[in-house]
Amino acid sequence: MSRYVEPSSINGRVLIRDVTVADPLDGRRTPGQDVVVEGNKIKSVTATGAPVAGAHVVEGGGRFVVPAFMDMHTHALNTPEDVDGAYALMLANGVVGFRQMSGSRALLKSRHEGTLPQPTGAPALKATAGDLLTPLNAGTVDGVVQAVREQHRDGADFIKAGATTRTTFMAALKEANRLGIRLGGHLPADLDPREAAREGVWSVEHLGPGVTVFAAVSSREAEVRAMNATRKLPPIPKVTFPGADKLVMKLVKGMAVNPATGTSELEAHAYELADGSYDQNKAEELAALFVEHTTWQCPTLIRVHTQQFGDSPQHAEDPRRRYMAPRELRAWDKSAKKFSKLPDGTRTALRNHWTAQLRMTKTFADAGVPMVVGTDACGAAGIIPGFALHDEFDHLAEAGLDPLTILRMTTTEPARFLGEEGAFGRVIPGMPADLVLLKEDPLEDHTALRKIAGVMRDGSWWSRADLDAVLQRVAAKPGAH
Repeated sequence: MSRYVEPSSINGRVLIRDVTVADPLDGRRTPGQDVVVEGNKIKSVTATGAPVAGAHVVEGGGRFVVPAFMDMHTHALNTPEDVDGAYALMLANGVVGFRQMSGSRALLKSRHEGTLPQPTGAPALKATAGDLLTPLNAGTVDGVVQAVREQHRDGADFIKAGATTRTTFMAALKEANRLGIRLGGHLPADLDPREAAREGVWSVEHLGPGVTVFAAVSSREAEVRAMNATRKLPPIPKVTFPGADKLVMKLVKGMAVNPATGTSELEAHAYELADGSYDQNKAEELAALFVEHTTWQCPTLIRVHTQQFGDSPQHAEDPRRRYMAPRELRAWDKSAKKFSKLPDGTRTALRNHWTAQLRMTKTFADAGVPMVVGTDACGAAGIIPGFALHDEFDHLAEAGLDPLTILRMTTTEPARFLGEEGAFGRVIPGMPADLVLLKEDPLEDHTALRKIAGVMRDGSWWSRADLDAVLQRVAAKPGAH
């Protein structure tokens, strides 16, 4: 059960009548279609015709049906005991699946045993890592190799690099490749992203993060790289003791609210040097390398925006904060105050880096670098679960990506990314009954993706009125993390 989402009475056999099906795979619009759902699968998609015996009818009225959305970088299960609020906001915004970017042995065990919370309308956990690789478990080559082996044994879907060095990152990647488990996450400051790509890293998060990727596209690369390599790892314990893992997660959670609050003046100079010496030819060469080695990118532009504009009224006065748990807001406001105390030059360098991030995203998209949408919701300051996915769509459009590319990044591309191509992400028979009914054409303008008339999750239908009621309940008792 859920505190916020009432069970739907429209399930079982459902006919969504007279819709235009928008296919993210080929960009085709097919009007006048009836979508019939049986249980949790799409049974048929045919020209509008005769009634279907025993079916609940949802009148589409010519509106647009698309596959429901995936968020490929979240931390929803950081608080598995209180995930209901975040899940409710995800449902209300058409998000039906996610990749959990910070796991634990306990989380993997709970998933294996089938005891993860499943409130009404909950999205599907599509993939999760085990513990982040940090100085605690990745401080040495032997330690990181052991950590990768243990996570593989415990059933992790991938390994997430959080805070490593080039030496430990590459050792982890080599062992992950040997075991056949994917590795992605944060590239360390002293690692050349081209080396990571050539050795088979699965995904790069947040365009780096930091200046690591941008050093590789600078005409003054050696200088930028030397400056960037001085960046220190977070102050995480490197020795194991009783309760160390819990202490590390507490430290990581505190830093994750907004890592930009720890930006040094030297790091700020590295941003300025990299951005001022950007070389488009080198950027295109890097993009071509990522294409060649299928090095996925999850830009999380909403995440880097909330970091680099950490004290902006745009985030501090966001009316959607009313859905967030009070203790989350206190952490966010504390972080914003800390950000505002950074030197003016540091904050200016962070703000100016935004243009470079948009330019890089567009360069990658134009080159065909594989990319998925992610938000870093649930723990990061200024990011509202569910709604943040639509913020990400806006930023991708700001970078210059077209509506079809954006739709693919949250539907068919996540399926390919997770090795489940053909298993979800389209409105065709046999696919999961996870659908979003839109009031406007999503192939004409990406903003149509937020104009939701209804959501079907696992064969159950919630109308716009139902979804608005969900939002009202969350606002009345804010509990999202």
